[in-house]
Amino acid sequence: GLAPVAPATKRQLLRRITFDLTGLPPTPAEIDTFLADTRPDAYERVVDRLLASPRYGERWGRHWLDVARYADSNGLDENVAHRNAFRYRDWVIDSFNSNQPFDQFTVEQLAGDLLPKPTLDQRVATGFNRCNVTTGEGGSIDDEYYMRYAVDRVETTSTVWLGLTAGCAACHDHKFDPLTQKE
Repeated sequence: GLAPVAPATKRQLLRRITFDLTGLPPTPAEIDTFLADTRPDAYERVVDRLLASPRYGERWGRHWLDVARYADSNGLDENVAHRNAFRYRDWVIDSFNSNQPFDQFTVEQLAGDLLPKPTLDQRVATGFNRCNVTTGEGGSIDDEYYMRYAVDRVETTSTVWLGLTAGCAACHDHKFDPLTQKE
């Protein structure tokens, strides 16, 4: 016995799509412009404008940066800044804004530095592999942390690109896990 909700108003549509694509509300000027636009493709024009906005890459790149475990500091002890971490962040944002194909996005992050004659951007993309927590704490054991960093990279890579966890396999096997420790 439920009835559908009434169609959204132009103002509601603009607010929804602007939040969805940029994470920000529309400005008063954007609202006025859209409300005054009576062309049949006014909504499509707004979508195209928002997709071309640098805010689009910032909004959607943020989700990628979360799974890539991006941070601009080491995340431990004195929280030392990674001086050039922003270059990888900017590369991700630019990739979203330029609608980079996913296969290229993947290859450049996993092995951009191994491509024939890699560009600076392709080398920066491999920053994905350096977004892990690091330590320079006195008393840390180099070999132990070398292993921890490798495990973190494998876990993140398998989660991001394979959609599975490999964390347990770092130490032991589980009967129904897709990866064994040996693998």
